[in-house]
Amino acid sequence: MAGKYPVTPKGEFRWAHITVPDTTFKVEGQYHVKILLSGSDAEEMQKIVDDAHGEWKKRCQQKSAKKSWQEYMPYKVSLDEEGMEEGTEFHFKLKASGTNSKTGQTFTQRPVVVGPNREPLPASLKVGNGSIGRIAYEIAPYEHGTSLGVQLRLRMVQVLKLIEYVANGNADDVFNVEEGYEVVVEEGNNSTEEGEAFDDDEEKSGDF
Repeated sequence: MAGKYPVTPKGEFRWAHITVPDTTFKVEGQYHVKILLSGSDAEEMQKIVDDAHGEWKKRCQQKSAKKSWQEYMPYKVSLDEEGMEEGTEFHFKLKASGTNSKTGQTFTQRPVVVGPNREPLPASLKVGNGSIGRIAYEIAPYEHGTSLGVQLRLRMVQVLKLIEYVANGNADDVFNVEEGYEVVVEEGNNSTEEGEAFDDDEEKSGDF
């Protein structure tokens, strides 16, 4: 396909952080998403990655013939709830911020996220599991110590079918409506200061 970046076939998105960076394990933030492909789509995508990995390994071996590496691939076979193979998950990542190792300049970056009409989607939108789309990416080889591999660098996302992410634990999903009761709030009795309602060992910041 002509263009600045290669594009995946249509697939199912999983664990997408494409509008807001994930800071769970990296303070600088990271955008990432997995896409599930199956059949010939998965085979062709895997071949692209394997070929790139093989070429990169040859180049590294030419420089360090006796060195051995722990090799990592940015994909894995995915099994359904019954343990049956359902396809291959390819993992795409993009660092949200950092420092350029060559220039020393700090940077921020984010993937472009568009809808079926190629119009940008709101940054507040959270893309949930089961959404369908394509990913534009670049292959970035790396060698760090004894680690060797290629990374699928996330550049652009086209969301074709959106399933919006909704956090678990909403009251509508937990409680039933009870008839015959009412809540009476007496003014002047709510004297607890903000922060005092939490135990010392409780988290004071909730999930988004």
